[in-house]
Amino acid sequence: MLAAANATGLSRLVGASAWRQRRLLILCYHGISDGDLHEWNPSLFMHSGDFRRRLRLLREHNCNVLGLGEALQRLNNGSLPARSVVLTFDDGFADFYRVAWPMMREAGVPATLYLTTHYVRHNLPVFDPALDYLLWKGRGKQLDWPEITAERVSLDPPGRRQMIGVLHSYAVKKKLTTNQKDALLDELAKRLGLDYDAFRRSRILSLINENEVRELGMTGADLQLHTHRHRTSVHQDLFSREIVDNRDCMAGLGVRNSEHFCYPNGVRVAQEPQWLEGLGIRSAVTCHPDLATPGSARHLLPRVTDCSPFTQTEFLAWVHGTGALLPHRGRAHEILAPQHEQTEVERLAYSGANR
Repeated sequence: MLAAANATGLSRLVGASAWRQRRLLILCYHGISDGDLHEWNPSLFMHSGDFRRRLRLLREHNCNVLGLGEALQRLNNGSLPARSVVLTFDDGFADFYRVAWPMMREAGVPATLYLTTHYVRHNLPVFDPALDYLLWKGRGKQLDWPEITAERVSLDPPGRRQMIGVLHSYAVKKKLTTNQKDALLDELAKRLGLDYDAFRRSRILSLINENEVRELGMTGADLQLHTHRHRTSVHQDLFSREIVDNRDCMAGLGVRNSEHFCYPNGVRVAQEPQWLEGLGIRSAVTCHPDLATPGSARHLLPRVTDCSPFTQTEFLAWVHGTGALLPHRGRAHEILAPQHEQTEVERLAYSGANR
């Protein structure tokens, strides 16, 4: 149906309508791959050539790509231009600085980066995705690690999933620090015959470093909040600490106007919009796919996640607005139960074990 709407010109009619002009498309990206990350996890990483084509399509279809703050202000006062779009990136992987931001500067479009800051200070591969990626790089091999698992594990898809769970649980149980988790990744790579030093030097699945944060700020990137440790909590004090630590770290790197927020993994609890207001946060984005309207709750703004499996047909349908008119699959707001008890991971996060 979307292909037919695009082919017949219906999408362009919707895109030129007053209905679409009252709505804002916020696009979400995580990483732009200049290697094989899009093959490992296409839902998180888009090939650099595909992203360049996205930027070209936005230009060819006369979209107005706005900065987040301006876009929300104009959404509120009814002055959005036709086909308004905001580009947002989550997390802050090094490929944003190395690949995505140069493309956007060349295209002359602004972007917001929701930055998590713990691994900015500890500029090492981020443990969870790096663990998954190294096991994927070792696919087809067998992992023999008696200290971790009693039996040799074949790294087919089920075996990789098993080892992700085993090694993640091991890190939590042993209360490993960030450097100790990095050493665990190093040992895993050795057992798989991979060069971990080269992996670390490549900065694949590392975040931008402190100097790059400063440079991005000076060259016009909009750096906003995404928690310090990429964690949320059902407890207001722990949740607020994530925001305060995130904001303080960014302020120490010269980022002063941190007043917009992105929920890690789209996960939130019902009270968080009120908590965010109390912290002076003006807006927050979710992973719920829709167009934002003047009536959208400012701390529950919808976003459309663009990734490798997202076809050009779907992309153009959302750009023009027809994607919002038809039933579509997507992640709703994920809400943790208020009565949920503090988890072991949460306790470790604030005990100093993961600092």
